Amino acid sequence: MSCSVLHHVEVCVKDEAILELLTHGFGFIHCARRVTHRASQWVLKSGGCVFVVTKRLDEEVVNGNGNGKEMNDGSRDGKKWNMDEERSHMNGFTREDEHWTVFCCQNSDSHAVDSVFNIALVVRNVDSVTERVRAMGGRILREPCDLANPQGKVRYAIVTSCCGNIVHTLIDKSHYNGDFLPGFEPVEHTRGNSDGNTTDTPNGYLEHTLENGHSKHSSNSEELARQHKEENEVDASQNLKLQLKGSPASPPLCTHIDHVTYVCRAGESRQLLDWYEQCFGMKRFFANGVETEADGFVLGGNIGLRLKAMEYWRCAETGLLSAPGASMQDSSLKLVIAEPLPDVSTSHVETFLRAHGGPGVQHIGLHTPTMANTVAFMAGRGVVFRKPPPVYYEEGVKLNEIEEAGHGSELSMFRDLGILLDTEADIFSEMEEQEGKKKYLMQVFTGPIFKQDTFFLEVIQRCGARGFGAGNITALAKSIILYNEQQQKLKT
Repeated sequence: MSCSVLHHVEVCVKDEAILELLTHGFGFIHCARRVTHRASQWVLKSGGCVFVVTKRLDEEVVNGNGNGKEMNDGSRDGKKWNMDEERSHMNGFTREDEHWTVFCCQNSDSHAVDSVFNIALVVRNVDSVTERVRAMGGRILREPCDLANPQGKVRYAIVTSCCGNIVHTLIDKSHYNGDFLPGFEPVEHTRGNSDGNTTDTPNGYLEHTLENGHSKHSSNSEELARQHKEENEVDASQNLKLQLKGSPASPPLCTHIDHVTYVCRAGESRQLLDWYEQCFGMKRFFANGVETEADGFVLGGNIGLRLKAMEYWRCAETGLLSAPGASMQDSSLKLVIAEPLPDVSTSHVETFLRAHGGPGVQHIGLHTPTMANTVAFMAGRGVVFRKPPPVYYEEGVKLNEIEEAGHGSELSMFRDLGILLDTEADIFSEMEEQEGKKKYLMQVFTGPIFKQDTFFLEVIQRCGARGFGAGNITALAKSIILYNEQQQKLKT
């Protein structure tokens, strides 16, 4: 498994529902797994996008007070792992099989809220980066150490960020040739449908799901979901031995993680930017022509949002490290900081802070080279995407940009799938004039991934644009507000 600056992101959950969403809906492949006394973990991959899903065992199971069956592993049945040992573990003590175990709730005795919390990074020197984090006030959850197996040696540490519950696993794999990490067992998988049906592949999916720009997937989504459920049904007592089947997506639907977006509290973005510059050598990235160094890109009114971004390129000499051969796209790490404006309680970032219980990762952008096919495929597999108000696609809003980008004939399809388009002419106009090409991006956003209204995913295709869709940020915020209003009406 190749890596870039961003090695993987880790999700801490109470149940395995997200596994079905990522494999069946987003086309990820289950490629490795790990079961310990305290957790079960699944490694899922789509191109260069790597997610680790971690399910924490219930406290009574960890303490050995349950009936034993919940452990689902006879070699560990009935053994105790008490909370004093767990706290010691978090302060530096590590069992042989618990090297990579860390939870979104950190020192809490039980799972609090599902969260994407671990942004694992490939670094040049684990020890020096760890010391910089320590000097900047970060806690060291795992001191630097080596792990070895027949494929080589990995040096790693786990440190806290200055933002909410976010942690970073720092990894040096320069002397390791294994697929993922020591302690994770590879999972065999097959690609493609057993019946050879090409209608389930993303490259051939669009013509089967769209007719004259209108979706036809609603008629077969329930049948697809039923078939997939039957394939993956297992006895409840064996759920930690679940062998997930990969999606038939080939080539991968998503090629790499484009960006990770944090939400912080009002007034904290400056400190956060400074912390990442000092610890990892990241630099400010201006995504909009009207933003300033101090204020960032501000969206007022009931949107109440301030955005700032930072980036790390593979050519930097300190801090993070990209693997040899990694492309320029997937070897740069972009972090976006979303900060609520003071006295705006209705913003979607304030909603995140309340539901999540504090700052953290709000969304992750997955890059695809085939936007329409990818979104149609995912929607046909039950992925729910937010859609902007219909006026978004009309004259005076985005119609002209969509037509100028060469997608005017696909307008009804864009509307049907909820695809947003932004030319970013304000910041990249000089580049456009020099190269004679229109630079734009397309993007679409899911609804909340977890039960709480916190984390969501973005699918993005870049066609020369390097920003984050400045003209679409307002549309995104409005769509989230609209979604929340609709949900509230359903409740009442």
